Amino acid sequence: MMARQIIGILLVMFFFPINIPLFRMFMESRGMEPFGEFQFLGISLTMFIAGCLMIFTPPVLEFHSEPKSP
Repeated sequence: MMARQIIGILLVMFFFPINIPLFRMFMESRGMEPFGEFQFLGISLTMFIAGCLMIFTPPVLEFHSEPKSP
């Protein structure tokens, strides 16, 4: 498994949309001002989709090909 895919899995698990209330409670318990509901949802969904793309996109072949011998 590539490092890109591992990072993608962590992003998906961390920014899964069901975790939004947990993040808001954590931020409030730390005394930080939480974002607006719609902004926080947008950030969470953006990071979730970025993680999905990192997991499921195939590797770029030009960086993984072996050099041609003369």
